[in-house]
Amino acid sequence: MIYMNESKSPRLHVPRADKAEILAAMSDVEPIGIAAGYITDYATGELTDIVGALYEKDGVSWSREKAWNFEHNDMEVSDEFADALLGRNKR
Repeated sequence: MIYMNESKSPRLHVPRADKAEILAAMSDVEPIGIAAGYITDYATGELTDIVGALYEKDGVSWSREKAWNFEHNDMEVSDEFADALLGRNKR
């Protein structure tokens, strides 16, 4: 399984040219689990009013918290994650 970002303190404000493609690929997936708590905005450290969830698709996994921070704070994600999610480099 390839995880979106395993860092306990991920880098923010790391723009990606393929951000729209990544977000689109993540938007059509139903959660495999729902959390009992709310997600954190990594830039401010504040809790949001959004409930956490876990997702999987094509051998990759991410949380709603990581996806939200990628969308709103340009959280860094690996090329390996992006390539697997978008089906690049498949034979």
